[in-house]
Amino acid sequence: MAFSSGKGPKESMNEINVTPLVDVMLVLLIIFMISAPLLHTGVEIDLPRGNLELEVDENNLILSIKSDGKTYLNEERLHPELIMDKVKAAVELAKNKTVYIEADKSIKYGDVVEMLSKLRESGIERVSLITEPLESGK
Repeated sequence: MAFSSGKGPKESMNEINVTPLVDVMLVLLIIFMISAPLLHTGVEIDLPRGNLELEVDENNLILSIKSDGKTYLNEERLHPELIMDKVKAAVELAKNKTVYIEADKSIKYGDVVEMLSKLRESGIERVSLITEPLESGK
């Protein structure tokens, strides 16, 4: 008497082959691992031209850097050593947590970058730059 395994030619296989699924998932994982750091590299450099103006609001925190290097927070002159403490305290109290920086065009780029770095180090994440609106016809 011959015993059969129970699988005849008409019975279908009840198991799912997951190897192709695993292969596809690994390829997707590698693609996302490579592309994820590229998404956080910074802001686009090619900015559009237009009249971008800051809405006047008493809740805006505007950090102004004059051509002589003096720094102001909403018209209040700040001592160089107390800038970050004052700005950090103002951000904690403000409704609008964004700090807007307006710097004189004669200020060195490095000085503006240094201010941005200090703001980041003090825990202020939302920083924006204010520029002069374009004149019509340019």
